[in-house]
Amino acid sequence: MTDLSPKDVIAMGKAVGLEIKEPDLSEVTEVLNAIIEAVDEINPPGLENVEPLPIILPPVGKEE
Repeated sequence: MTDLSPKDVIAMGKAVGLEIKEPDLSEVTEVLNAIIEAVDEINPPGLENVEPLPIILPPVGKEE
C-alpha cells in the first residue's frame, strides 16, 4: 500500500469534521502511515480463508 500524502490526510480529516493544519499535519500524516504499516504486517496464517462476518449493530435509541 502506498503512503498517505498530506492531501489525503486533509481529505480524511474533512470527512470526519476535523481541520488538520501544519504543524500537526506532518505529525498526523507520519503517525497514520506508521499505523497502516503496522497493521499491514499483521497477517496470521490462513486469514485469507476466513469468511468475513456481517457487523450487526443494536438499534439506536432503545434503552433496556
